[in-house]
Amino acid sequence: MGHTFIPFILVLISFTLTYWLYRTFIRQWTIQRALRQELQRIDALLRRHEHNPAKQFELLDPVYRSVLFRVHPKLKMERGKLEEFVSEELNRLIKSKRSSLWSSVTVFGRGMLTVLMLGIGMASGYVAYTETDLTARFGPVAVESEAMPLLGETYALPSQIASPEELGMALAYHMSRFDETFSIRYIGKTKDFEETMDAAWDWLEANHIYVFRLSRGGESQYRDHGGYVDLDMKLTYDMTTEEAHQIAARVERIVQEMPIGLNDFEKVKYVNDFVVLNTAYNLESAASPYTPYSILFNGEGVCEGYALTTLLLLEAAGVETRYISGEVETGLHAWNLVKLDGEWYHLDTTWNDPVPNQPGKVGYDYFLVSDATLRADHTWEEGKYPVTAMANYQ
Repeated sequence: MGHTFIPFILVLISFTLTYWLYRTFIRQWTIQRALRQELQRIDALLRRHEHNPAKQFELLDPVYRSVLFRVHPKLKMERGKLEEFVSEELNRLIKSKRSSLWSSVTVFGRGMLTVLMLGIGMASGYVAYTETDLTARFGPVAVESEAMPLLGETYALPSQIASPEELGMALAYHMSRFDETFSIRYIGKTKDFEETMDAAWDWLEANHIYVFRLSRGGESQYRDHGGYVDLDMKLTYDMTTEEAHQIAARVERIVQEMPIGLNDFEKVKYVNDFVVLNTAYNLESAASPYTPYSILFNGEGVCEGYALTTLLLLEAAGVETRYISGEVETGLHAWNLVKLDGEWYHLDTTWNDPVPNQPGKVGYDYFLVSDATLRADHTWEEGKYPVTAMANYQ
């Protein structure tokens, strides 16, 4: 049985005990209160006939019957059991001061124990509530984003954030707005929140790589309040909102200028040639070399800029494309996967661009190649990405 069920078991046990204790407490308290009221009324007579058992019985019998009559409608017990309880309680109260005091202590103790068990039940219920995925109860509801569309896509902010996916959606929303500081309230499972954050970033990378790559990093802090977490983010970006919109406009124009009637292969070749012919590899570019802005407006950049630009252009042209992060001999590297005729192929526009730059020359050594070919000098986490065709594209 998983740990998630433990709080529910505690809730069930504690509330069952609470109910039982409450019933016994109410029963004893009601009977004792009624008896004390009746005994107080005849206290002087009982003292006067302290050594006359027959007279005391004569005085106590009406008390017994009166209490039975008063409490029976309230307690709704079987007549026989009620008579037994009233008789036992009456005997304790008149037997001695010690037994009377003990009876009062018993009532008080049961009352306190009832409150304690109720508290345990409520605490267990709270734990069970916070440990349960709130999405299963309420379901995610998205509200329309106020952000400007980024490359034609408007990102939505979930009305509640209770899963890594919804946390990733919230990050996408704020990052697409280029928010430098923002806060997110997470109401899902708060245990191991750092793992939840990692999963949210993984989701964002897998589903919105362009947004994921907008930021070069930043700071994050979170406060765990027990049932929810407040996350504070402070991010830096490689480009501005205005530059992002300029990129979108430039991508649209480049795609519109493609020759009419190109098939998918021809579109891929067109984009490969366009990026290579209009870009020089340069880490010291005027704008951030990691962005499509530097590639499209300054004609220079590094592998991340090449791969993101290739991604944006091919997606705008209707060709299914992925962005890959991996490594080569010189360090970290980025390139693309392209889907043609139902098969995936690698496309590395950075390595198709001669270094040093040779204007007018385009390489094709890394144009639509298979996993087997690319493994010669590239490595990547293969389980994260689609498997390519067995051979290079022919």
